[in-house]
Amino acid sequence: MKKSEIYKKKALSYIDRVMSGERVAGELEKLAVKRHLDDMENATEKGLYFDEKAAKTALAFFTLLRHYKGEWAGKELELEDWQCFIVWCVFGWKTADGRRRFMYANVEVARKNGKTTFAAGIALFMLVLDGEAGAEVYSAAVDKTQASICWDAAKLMIEQSPELKAYLTVWKTSIVYERTASSYKPLSKETKNKDGLSPHCAICDEMHAWTSDDLYHLITTGMGARRQPLVFSITTAGSNMSLPYYSMRSLYVDILKGVKIQENTFVIIYCPDKGDEWDDLVTWQKANPNYGISVYEHYMQNEFTSAKNKGGTKEVNFKTKNLNMWVDAPDVWIQDEKVLACDHGTTEEDLSGQECYAGLDLASHVDINSLALYFPKLPVPAFRFYFWIPEGKVIQKEDRIDYRQWHKEGWINITPGDVIDIDFFVSDLSSVLKKYDVKRIAFDPAKAYHGVIQGLQKEGFDELLDEFSQSMQNMSEPTKKIEADVTAGSIDLMGNPVIRWMFRNVVVYRDANDNIKLDKKRSIEKIDGVVSMANAYGTYMSKDEDESTYTYKGFYTVKM
Repeated sequence: MKKSEIYKKKALSYIDRVMSGERVAGELEKLAVKRHLDDMENATEKGLYFDEKAAKTALAFFTLLRHYKGEWAGKELELEDWQCFIVWCVFGWKTADGRRRFMYANVEVARKNGKTTFAAGIALFMLVLDGEAGAEVYSAAVDKTQASICWDAAKLMIEQSPELKAYLTVWKTSIVYERTASSYKPLSKETKNKDGLSPHCAICDEMHAWTSDDLYHLITTGMGARRQPLVFSITTAGSNMSLPYYSMRSLYVDILKGVKIQENTFVIIYCPDKGDEWDDLVTWQKANPNYGISVYEHYMQNEFTSAKNKGGTKEVNFKTKNLNMWVDAPDVWIQDEKVLACDHGTTEEDLSGQECYAGLDLASHVDINSLALYFPKLPVPAFRFYFWIPEGKVIQKEDRIDYRQWHKEGWINITPGDVIDIDFFVSDLSSVLKKYDVKRIAFDPAKAYHGVIQGLQKEGFDELLDEFSQSMQNMSEPTKKIEADVTAGSIDLMGNPVIRWMFRNVVVYRDANDNIKLDKKRSIEKIDGVVSMANAYGTYMSKDEDESTYTYKGFYTVKM
């Protein structure tokens, strides 16, 4: 029996094993298989068809590949059933005009499951047998070293394969298929002259670590001249959910669940389900389709024991890398899942006519300015946030955040110019404050130097202004209240993605008496919204004290 036929049977067997329960599969893995079966039933009405010959051609190509290290070096690479299923789907599905259906494929799986070798095989197939003249194939990653890993795997497999060696020429940073003038190269943000790219295929490696999606957009926008390009992304989970891939992953999950339809995107995610215990063998098997093959039981047991004993970073690394679980770093102040749960459906209409307490965090001319409005009398007390940032900072992208997208979605305001325009900002801020029944406005007097407070005085807010210094004495109780309310889910953050990102950046300072304070200097990125939130809580908590103690009296000059 031909190897392509054997691989076909393995792909179909995998489908049966997952659907019957013989294979211990997580929900998202099952949904990927079910999606394929549903498409087989509804292909015609979707304008799709399954090209078995094309799928078998791609599977047959893998028989040319050889292992290049360890005890299997030199022996033929053997695809496992789950890998056969991925190739079967990605290369078998076609649109009515004969083009490959999937332009994007995303595979998320724990480490040691052979994903690098597998991805290198995909890249070589796209270079040699996809019928594209002048094909440009890339291994893309966050940096030069990571980008070279998949490319090096391909190079080493070529050296072990007499068939591929006869057709491919390997240079220092390029693999060339001269017959079609095609090439395969590593690609990262460090690569020069990227603007002229016209990728036919890009392997996007370990996308959880990509700090920006600029390279990804460069790849996808460069594919316009290709008839049937492929972006093949492969990654494990990570611990930084503010980076671009995690948002992409949310879309992938929605595709699997049928919440969103995107016919040109293949997705399969091997991970535990909510509530699965990290010390359970079933959990290990869900995240590791190669469990017992390339993921050895003794290796997993040793890694687990070490993670359990050492905790902290070691535990997080085991959960993310070996179990493909998205877990916050151990030094995160409040876990992201807790912040995400603080969304109780409060709307802008619910805030109308309600009293609130404002906290301002006034940054430098070139940074984020934040306003937090606390509404204590709602059924679930809520915070409404406003952010301002100069256009110049958006263009610089120093914070590795897509501020422009947040502006488009209405979460952030952009002021014209390279620095905050004070008049523009005061006017906008005043308009916001006049929309609500604001009782007090807390601000740090040490940052009242750039005209905003004087501007608010002129706008008629003088009696509401409350000097709130950022001392440990002032900040400890409001910060503890944030910690308690967010952890308990008893506050509504109104689904604001900016404040969610800022919570992930917070580092707190604790003294010997267990007083705590937000530490801007040690926090990894911006936390302005959380600081303004503490200021709002602070002025609310002090509202019953003597008002004269807190009313802002303006600046005065001391004569020397």
